[in-house]
Amino acid sequence: MKLFLVILSVIINLNGCKDSNIIQEAISIEYSAISRGTYKNIIINKKEISFQKNRASKALVTPCSEENWTSIYNTLKTVDIPNIPNLKAPSDKRMYDAAAIAKLKITYQDSIYESQPFDHGNPPQEIVQLVKEILSITENIE
Repeated sequence: MKLFLVILSVIINLNGCKDSNIIQEAISIEYSAISRGTYKNIIINKKEISFQKNRASKALVTPCSEENWTSIYNTLKTVDIPNIPNLKAPSDKRMYDAAAIAKLKITYQDSIYESQPFDHGNPPQEIVQLVKEILSITENIE
């Protein structure tokens, strides 16, 4: 009986992780980096990229290309999203104004996964690639 339950739970988990069950239009990724002299707010979803680099300015909104979204989505698939709130920052330069305070927030349908604050330029190892991808895409649209 125990073996049956284990096999059943494995099958349910494998079926729940297929890409076909994920509604890509319901995913939104937000990255922010804020300090006295720095301000970045980036929001990416399948339709558009919103980038604001100054508190006083309006966000620059551009369509998200299929290439950019595929790159972001493939990188996102490697991240343990429910664990994002538990990630620890590798450094504390933001505590004494040596680095901007950064955060990553991923929204999927009604669920929000937000990281603890970390140093801009030094995210937790588990999300390094995703943060690099986000910043790389916005560098190309500035």
